[in-house]
Amino acid sequence: MSSLIELTNEDIEKSKEWVREFFRVFDSFDCIKWCEQFYKQDTIVYFCNKPPMQGCDEIRTHFQKEQRLLKNMRHQIEHIAVLTDRIYVQNDTTYVVKNDPDKEIKIKSSCVFLMNIGEDKPTSIHVYLDPTPLIEPIQKGTPIHSNTTI
Repeated sequence: MSSLIELTNEDIEKSKEWVREFFRVFDSFDCIKWCEQFYKQDTIVYFCNKPPMQGCDEIRTHFQKEQRLLKNMRHQIEHIAVLTDRIYVQNDTTYVVKNDPDKEIKIKSSCVFLMNIGEDKPTSIHVYLDPTPLIEPIQKGTPIHSNTTI
């Protein structure tokens, strides 16, 4: 539950800028910078229905594997709601898979960043999306023995 601390316009704008930068760096595929800049050593990421990932090493390893399957991705933020102890984000993500570089795949997602106002790294992040539209294009042309899960 959010505390009774009042948010200022400056708090809200600073948090929104943090979110925009989070996705800008993530879309650059620089996982090392992204993890160093936006994660604590014990941050937990809940991604879809997968087991939680904890800590920079595990988070970075997961997303580096995922990004190797993509030509690029970009997040279009649709809405950001800032509370004193969390930030809600709705976005549309456009993916281009290496195996199908002429096709853009758009997926809606929501993220919840659990972090207090004034903090620059969340305790946890919850990501909600349906990756189904990515599965076939990723598996197309990918050897069956490779473990290609999103």
